[in-house]
Amino acid sequence: MRKLLTLLACLPTLASAAPEAWREPLTGMNFIKMTGGCYQMGDTFGKGESNELPVHEICLRSYWVGQYEVTQGEWNKAVAFNPSAFSASAQHPVDSVNQTDITNFIEKLGNANPGRKFRLPTEAEWEYACRAAGLQTMYGGQQPPTGGNTAEYADQHGESTLPVGSFSANALGLHDMSGNLWEWVSDVYAADAYLQHPRNNPQYNASGPSRLLRGGGWSHPAGFARCSKRHMHCRPSARFDFVGFRLVLEAE
Repeated sequence: MRKLLTLLACLPTLASAAPEAWREPLTGMNFIKMTGGCYQMGDTFGKGESNELPVHEICLRSYWVGQYEVTQGEWNKAVAFNPSAFSASAQHPVDSVNQTDITNFIEKLGNANPGRKFRLPTEAEWEYACRAAGLQTMYGGQQPPTGGNTAEYADQHGESTLPVGSFSANALGLHDMSGNLWEWVSDVYAADAYLQHPRNNPQYNASGPSRLLRGGGWSHPAGFARCSKRHMHCRPSARFDFVGFRLVLEAE
């Protein structure tokens, strides 16, 4: 009995332990450790579209993910040109970037961090992070209608971004997974990609002109900010003032 009581007394401390974090030295970007595991990927709430089906089990290796969308201040520490339409402050997320721009940014990070590999997340990694390591949650933060979700705020108050971290984080401390800007992921878009996913570490790379965006943004209603929402029709060369990104750092 004494051993059981001791174990129970420890549980709150374990549950509230902060996730492991790392700060990239060139830009100051914060990364949060995503411990590998399995989860149900797709429209688990029955609120989505056919391209979010079938719900299927995915298992991922550990990785690190940006705590925030990449900000303009972080961007300009590596790249001189700032393409953003909304340049109110260094803490606003960088927008209007295409995948060539991001590749250049990643190259600068790699040069400053030998032996570390930065990249865009796969959509499976992105959704796992939005769901705070695969929890059964619809949004990456407060669920509408609360006023605490960046997509909902933009829906109500106007067309623009806000400084990163303006609203509550998800359970692992990741901000703006639902809203502010849509975010690039690395997969090629296919409506039936989930039928072709392997169970472990999937990334859909078949031929096709379109890439995926995740997370919703000021440009769309808050319902588009669901963790499982897949938004397509974006060429990797395209620039939009409602699109930004966050990065993944591969675990050693």
